[in-house]
Amino acid sequence: MELSSFMSAQVAQLQHTVQLSIMDKALNLGAASAVEMLQQLPEQAPANHPYKGTQIDVSV
Repeated sequence: MELSSFMSAQVAQLQHTVQLSIMDKALNLGAASAVEMLQQLPEQAPANHPYKGTQIDVSV
């Protein structure tokens, strides 16, 4: 195995490692942003059902 071939393989491995690291950081940043946005949402009361409890449908 020649030296240039060995160095080429190492460079490719380093590029792969850096790419994975960048993707991992981007994923973590996206997840953190999503959690922060969800925490900032105002808490809402559950909506009432439009007719539950006021109408009875009985078929015979």
